[in-house]
Amino acid sequence: MSYDRIHHTKIFVSDMERSVHFYRDLLKFELVYDAERSEVPAYDECMGLESVHVKVVMLWYESEANSIGLIQFLHPEMNRWEPCVTTAGFSTLAISVTDIDSEYERLKAAGVTSISDPVDIIRDGGRRTARCCYIHDPDGLPIELYEAFATLDKTK
Repeated sequence: MSYDRIHHTKIFVSDMERSVHFYRDLLKFELVYDAERSEVPAYDECMGLESVHVKVVMLWYESEANSIGLIQFLHPEMNRWEPCVTTAGFSTLAISVTDIDSEYERLKAAGVTSISDPVDIIRDGGRRTARCCYIHDPDGLPIELYEAFATLDKTK
C-alpha cells in the first residue's frame, strides 16, 4: 500500500450545530470547511447508498495533520448505536492535553459529561506514566483526554 498519512478522522453526528459547538468552541478545533451536499453521484456510489444528502464540516487543530470531519446525514436517515469504549471498531478519539485537570474542569463547567474524573495511569512496575479521562461528545462518543508525563519511556 502506498500512502503518506491519515487525512482525517470522520465522525458521524446527529446534530451538526451541537457538534460544531462542542468540537470548535469547547475542544478548540478550527472550523475550516462547512457545506451541505446532495446530488453527488460519487457519494452514492462510494457509500453504497442512494440520494445521499449530508452536512459536512471539517475542523483541524493547529494544522491539517490533526483533522476531523463531522458528517450529518439528512438522507438517508441515520442509524443510532450506543458508543462505548468496549465497542468493536472505532470508538474513541484521543486528544493530547498539557493540563488535563484544568481542561477537565473547564469542560465540566461547560456541561460536558464524563465517565470519570482524571486518573493516574500507573503501569510498568509502578511508574506513573500519564493521566487520562473520558468525556462524551454530544452524541455520546467517548473522547479521551490524555496527558503524558515528560518521563514517559516511549521504548516500552
